[in-house]
Order: sequence, then structure tokens, then C-alpha cells
Amino acid sequence: MLNALYKFHSHDTSKFVLGLTSMLVVVNSLSSFQIYAMPVFDNLELRFTSCMNKPCPWWLRSGFRIFFGCFAFFIAVALPFLPSLAGLLGGIAVPITLAYPCFMWILIKKPCKYSAIFHWLLGSLGIVLSISIVTGAIWNIVTIGIQVHFFKPE
Repeated sequence: MLNALYKFHSHDTSKFVLGLTSMLVVVNSLSSFQIYAMPVFDNLELRFTSCMNKPCPWWLRSGFRIFFGCFAFFIAVALPFLPSLAGLLGGIAVPITLAYPCFMWILIKKPCKYSAIFHWLLGSLGIVLSISIVTGAIWNIVTIGIQVHFFKPE
């Protein structure tokens, strides 16, 4: 979106608005990284507290976050072709959000025979959507291809 904004609207949009948009994208990226990485932070702290039988100090929690941030940055630099695989990875992850909760509800609640049809339909729709996304991503990878360059972001 930023590329399209700069390409098509840079001549009729003020520099302030373009800069503000870029800054808000950076803030959004940093914020979403903290949100989506929270399960990793919690898991690292859980491992520490279960092994040491004491609470995790603040400086070690900060160290875990810095370590994970540096590790994620290393992966981004080492594997710059990962955005080409985003559709494939996203399609594989879609059932976790769309299908599994419906099926888990059916297993946990154990509803009557015909009262769970809505959840079966939603779960099945999530699986079909996932298969469609993975098929489209594979088709895109096959037709366009992937330029694999390790440690050479372009």
C-alpha cells in the first residue's frame, strides 16, 4: 500500500501526509510485532519459571524480548524470500483461526445431532477456504517463481 501511495499519489499529496503515513506504518508494525510475539515471550518465561521455580526478573524478560527481536530480524535478513511464501504460510494457518474453533466447540459442547450444523458448515467453509488459498499460493509460486537469495535482500 505504501508503494502505491508513493507511486500514484506522491504528486498530489503533501510530504507531511506521506511521512505521517510511513511513520504510522512503522508504529503499527512495531506494535503488531509485540502483540503477535507475546505467546513466544510467555512460553520463554514459562520455561524459565518451571525450571527455576521462581518468578522471571524484569531484566531477563527484557532479555528474552531483545533476543527474540534479534532472532526475528536475523530470519528476515537471512531469508528475504519469505514474503513470496506468505500466501502459502497464511493458507496453512487459516484453519487455526477459522475451522478449528468450530470443530473444538462441537467436541467440547457435544450438541444434539442437528444443532451443530452451523458450526460444521463454518468449519468446513474454513477448510475449503484454506485449501483454496494454498492452491492459489502454489499456483502463484509455480507461475511466477521464487528468487531465492540467502543474506541478499533485494
